[in-house]
Amino acid sequence: MGQKGFWDEQERREKLNQKKPMLKWLNENINWEDFRPILETIYDKERKSNAGRKPTDVIVMFKLLILQQMYAISADELEF
Repeated sequence: MGQKGFWDEQERREKLNQKKPMLKWLNENINWEDFRPILETIYDKERKSNAGRKPTDVIVMFKLLILQQMYAISADELEF
């Protein structure tokens, strides 16, 4: 497999939208930001140092975990 081309990402998104239009529908119809105050309590601890990678956004993690568990989404679809 060679280097990814300029249009590879767009083609991948189109294929996933055709296979699983439910993902697009969920994203358009659920206000994910309503969950932010509850989810941010996970990171209430003060960091000892600014070294290292910042935590992944809580909304992104929430989406990933919920969708993967509820709909048996593959790793490729989960990345999308």
